[in-house]
Amino acid sequence: MKRFLLADDHHIVRTGLGLIIKDAFLDAEIDECMDGDGAWKKIQETAYELFILDITMPRTDSLHLIKNIFSHRPDQKLMIFTMSSPAIYARKYLALGVKAFINKEADPSGIRKAIVAVLNNRRYAGPDLQHILTPGDIDKQSSSPFDSLSTRELEIMNHLVGGKNISEIATVLCLHISTVSTHKANIMQKLQVSNVVELCELVRLF
Repeated sequence: MKRFLLADDHHIVRTGLGLIIKDAFLDAEIDECMDGDGAWKKIQETAYELFILDITMPRTDSLHLIKNIFSHRPDQKLMIFTMSSPAIYARKYLALGVKAFINKEADPSGIRKAIVAVLNNRRYAGPDLQHILTPGDIDKQSSSPFDSLSTRELEIMNHLVGGKNISEIATVLCLHISTVSTHKANIMQKLQVSNVVELCELVRLF
């Protein structure tokens, strides 16, 4: 029996993932949660073969959660399943120790390939991003302007693009408003954009 934990704030996503997993592993046991607090509680209580996580759930500091998980369970296999662009975010999260980074628009066969790869202790980032999985390449800089951002800056940028204001981001990530404001200013400077509208336009290019 293999145990899976699915963390996503949308019931339909968890249901769909569960069906894909059950189709591939008939004896799979699946637990679900809808935010970071629920995920952390379950990870502390139960050992899972695979944890599948959306990095943009409400009330979830995904960076802090991932670091806590690897501190508590260093060998935990973790896969990111998100609407966030792999071309922008995958390299940073793989560098943290995540095994796979998959966009929610991937077809079921691609999702199954990712799950099987991770369970066999291999990395996966989709056919268009296999080049970043070559030895030593995960930590390299590429031509993407987003590679200049820290993981925390990427996380805050993702919330900005998702429509959250500074106060809302501070609440979600448990940060001071001034800290989020500083990160926002650094993001704008590094990406050479003047406002969130221009930031969204740049993200859409990737």
